[in-house]
Amino acid sequence: MLDKLFEYRHDSKLILELIENTKFGTLASNIFAPTIVSIALYNLVPLYYLILFYIFHISIFISRLLVAKRFKHILTQQHSSTIKCLKIYTLLISLSAISFSVMFFYASKSGAGELELFFILSIIVALSAGSLATMGSVYVVFASFMLSNILPLVIVLIIHGGQIFYFSAIVLVFYLFINLTHGFRLFKYHKKAIDLEKKFSTIYHNSSDGIAILKGDQILECNDTFVRMFEQENNRNKLIGRPILDIIPQKEHNSTTTQLIQKLQQAQDKYITFEWLYKNRYKEVVYIEVKMSPMKLNGNLVVQAIFRDITKRKKAELEIIRLNETLEEMVATEVEKNRIKDKQLLQQTKLAQMGEMISMIAHQWRQPLSAISSVAISVNLKAQMDKLDKQTTIDATNKIAQYTKHLSETIDDFRNFFRQNKEKHYTSYTELINSVLRIVETSIINKDIEIIQELNSTVTFKTYINEVKQVLLNLIKNAEDVLLEREIENPKIFIESYEHTLIIRDNAGGIPEDIIDKIFDPYFSTKEEKTGTGLGLYMSKTIIEEHCGGKLTVYNDKDGAVFKIVL
Repeated sequence: MLDKLFEYRHDSKLILELIENTKFGTLASNIFAPTIVSIALYNLVPLYYLILFYIFHISIFISRLLVAKRFKHILTQQHSSTIKCLKIYTLLISLSAISFSVMFFYASKSGAGELELFFILSIIVALSAGSLATMGSVYVVFASFMLSNILPLVIVLIIHGGQIFYFSAIVLVFYLFINLTHGFRLFKYHKKAIDLEKKFSTIYHNSSDGIAILKGDQILECNDTFVRMFEQENNRNKLIGRPILDIIPQKEHNSTTTQLIQKLQQAQDKYITFEWLYKNRYKEVVYIEVKMSPMKLNGNLVVQAIFRDITKRKKAELEIIRLNETLEEMVATEVEKNRIKDKQLLQQTKLAQMGEMISMIAHQWRQPLSAISSVAISVNLKAQMDKLDKQTTIDATNKIAQYTKHLSETIDDFRNFFRQNKEKHYTSYTELINSVLRIVETSIINKDIEIIQELNSTVTFKTYINEVKQVLLNLIKNAEDVLLEREIENPKIFIESYEHTLIIRDNAGGIPEDIIDKIFDPYFSTKEEKTGTGLGLYMSKTIIEEHCGGKLTVYNDKDGAVFKIVL
């Protein structure tokens, strides 16, 4: 606690205040007071005592002035030189204070009366009382002076003796305590005010906005941001007292000047805000948001003006406007690009499926063609052996016609499968599955894969029939491929329907969890590079969700992968 009370490190403003009061304090304590004391004791104390006393105070007077002058040179830097000067200054005023108690002691020993002694006592008390005004800004100096002034005097009074002097000593002790306490409180308030002023000054000068106080068109005060904003070489003094129009480059004194003058006149009696387009000395356009409001300062009407650089914001706003103007065109262009891309991907998927279809057609036709060939050979042999009768001919031609009809129906199924539907038609899951299985069922069964159907849905819905068929074909073929690839025993494909839901699942063990979220991505394939394009499932999801407005999802159950369609 005592360390803080007698701390020599103080704010430069507090020390500056002490220095400003040095001249008055020094005149009072080292010139006027010694002179009055010397006159009062002229015939009571030996003259050489008075001369030494006066010379001592003249020396203190000169020393204090020199130290104060030295302070002004080093005050800008809070280093050891400042503290050293403050300690010397404290020593000087302490010696000055003690000298009065010494003179009181000599006066009492020289036979001075009580009246003269109380006169000197009153001078010492008056000096200590005045020290609060001249030294109170630096508490260590004030406290040192008070202690050096009063404590030696109390000791001298006790040594002198006498009831009235003992009583005076007691009063002085209480006076010392009260003055030190009161001085410390004032010092704290003063220091707090200085700290608040520094904080305000820091906030004021480091504000992101330029702030200026205007009287008429003259700049009374401005912060550092205002100086930097208008490029005045960081010299506030060059702006103070000048017209605000001086911040505008001479070549730009036109509409910019007129607008600022008009707004400044309006701000004399009301709050206004406006945007000001300003061109600096480098010909760069700067957008400034200006807020002006009238206020009273020291009884005078002034205008507080706040200047905010909004150049970045305005450029961003202009860019947004420009983007909004072209956004619709950009969106339309991107949508068209996506449509073209989807068509290309769909076409690639169809081409891949057509390759598989050709293989299926060959497989579907193999059996009818073999049967037709067998009938033809049988008729030919019987004709060569003259055993061809009418009934045999009729039976043979009927069989050929039946097989030919089957071939024709197969061609129609494949042709309808790839026919583009531009309109939606009503259908059901049962109808869709039956149509697809007429194409692929034989091929799948021949590979010893069992197809189990539980088609319980009787709901009809409107959709693009052929596109949904392509999706179903793709899901069934994927199930077939994975069953064959993993060589599953008793391979099965399950096709189930209920309400608006269709499920196609297998017993191939499922899709690895680390890739199940990626299988609908374009060009992602779990098949070997030679056999998989990675477009099938991507286009299946696109068809179901974007073209048909449904939902296609996948998950694993205990047996394998489950694809779920909701239309």
